[in-house]
Amino acid sequence: MSDYEDGYAAAQNNQGGNYHSSKAAGALLGAGVVGAARLVPLALRLLVETIVAAPFLVLALVVTHPLDFLGSRYSTPRLLCIAAVAYGTLALLYYLKGIAIALRLRGERAGSLLLAGCVVVSVIVPALLLHWLMDYSLPTASLLVSWGVPVAFGLFTYTRYRFTQDFAPTFTLWAYRLGYRAASR
Repeated sequence: MSDYEDGYAAAQNNQGGNYHSSKAAGALLGAGVVGAARLVPLALRLLVETIVAAPFLVLALVVTHPLDFLGSRYSTPRLLCIAAVAYGTLALLYYLKGIAIALRLRGERAGSLLLAGCVVVSVIVPALLLHWLMDYSLPTASLLVSWGVPVAFGLFTYTRYRFTQDFAPTFTLWAYRLGYRAASR
């Protein structure tokens, strides 16, 4: 074989290799875009649920802060304790919501009072804390911004908890059902 033919065959092999490798890279890029498109809604949902559960996370941080036996600030026992306290208080909220819904369905006024207490603890107090945080960290913010963002946050969290509906998320459904059964007797 001549040098020309060897060079021609090598170039053909190289082009074919580039074509197939670029095709594989395109397929991987496409799979990455599809994977990212699937991960973005999950990440947004996690962010939303974290924002809604933020009052319970802050309460858990306050409760576990003085507990020195849990170790350093980011130790595994402390983080597990924070998660347990946050989940426990969220489950308590849904337990009380279950009682309130059952009482409201029976026509008792105590259900509305209990429901109002749940709304104050999980919607109004966090919105006020957000307002105070914004006033402290952004003193030059307009009145519309310093009250608009907390009110929007309060309305958003209120719609996420669905306080007037017979509903609880899967991870706290057991607590809601216990409260509902306790008030139904």
